[in-house]
Amino acid sequence: MKTFLGSLAVLLSLAALAFGIYLLKFRVLATAAPPQEVRPTPVVFSTPQAAKLRSNTTVVGTVVAPRSVQLKTETVGTVKAIHFQSGDVVQPGQVLLELDTSVEQAMLASAQAAERIADSTFRRIKKAMEVQALSELDLEQTEALLAQAKAEVARIQAVIRRKVLVAPFQARAGVFDIQPGQYLSEGSQITILQGVDQFVYVDFMMPQQVADYLQIGDQVSLEHLGQKLVAQVVAVDAQADRVSRSLAARAKVMAPPPTLQINDSVKVIAEYGDSQTTILVPSSSLRTNPTGAFCFVAQVDPTDTSKWIAKRREVLVGATVGNNVSIRQGIDLSEQVIADGSFKINDGTWVVPSDLTKAAP
Repeated sequence: MKTFLGSLAVLLSLAALAFGIYLLKFRVLATAAPPQEVRPTPVVFSTPQAAKLRSNTTVVGTVVAPRSVQLKTETVGTVKAIHFQSGDVVQPGQVLLELDTSVEQAMLASAQAAERIADSTFRRIKKAMEVQALSELDLEQTEALLAQAKAEVARIQAVIRRKVLVAPFQARAGVFDIQPGQYLSEGSQITILQGVDQFVYVDFMMPQQVADYLQIGDQVSLEHLGQKLVAQVVAVDAQADRVSRSLAARAKVMAPPPTLQINDSVKVIAEYGDSQTTILVPSSSLRTNPTGAFCFVAQVDPTDTSKWIAKRREVLVGATVGNNVSIRQGIDLSEQVIADGSFKINDGTWVVPSDLTKAAP
């Protein structure tokens, strides 16, 4: 019994000691860390501006050459000579590649000899017919043999021409790896010829809501590697895509910069519809999250009219104009938008205009 009472006394003493330490620690912390005073957050205010803008859409287009062909062989043969190099600008009618035609040349010589014999025979029989020495049948047979000989000569000449590849128009040759003596089968690709012209095309797909407004002759804007270009719509497809409901269109870019290469992708910005009144705010004031876009505006605190507080506004975003973005819905012209510093505030945060606000235009 005495042992039990002694143990109980020890436990009660330890509990009292622990409680005393806890109270001492709480008093020390309360004395060392007094409650901090709430301070306002400095931000930059901006006044929204009214502007009239047309609706626009941004799609990705592809640069297309006005003239482009794949240079391929029409028949089998061994490469005899190559008259151009990769990257050369070739002229119309310039011989680019020759296949070996030694066999065809021999056949041509034989066919031409047969043609001369047939022609000579035809002339003699025709002369003999003038004195009624031969029949009409002999003349017709000889004339048919001459026609066959000429046709054979023309056939062999056509085969020889098919083994000589020429440039169809002024173009820049692509990279190729063909060597003299190499055997090529029918349809072997030599290189790609891209036409050298003063313009290029940009093909793109227009969304359904844009296709009803964009017409041939309208202008669209292009952006490529930081450069802004202007193009004119020159063709619109006859029907929309059955799956995407988009309509293919082609725009013409005059005097394209050297950086605009064939098959490059470019950003196409097409405006459509009538001008609508919208509000412009700095792009820095716009924030986004998975639910959409929002901004903060500065309002007078209803509990203290000497203070400004931040209020979150869900907005409907329109086109981007330089360093500004248009807001179609969610903000009024009479309100002050928080342009910079919105990343460090929340709905209801006490804010004050910073010195940058006074310097802002």
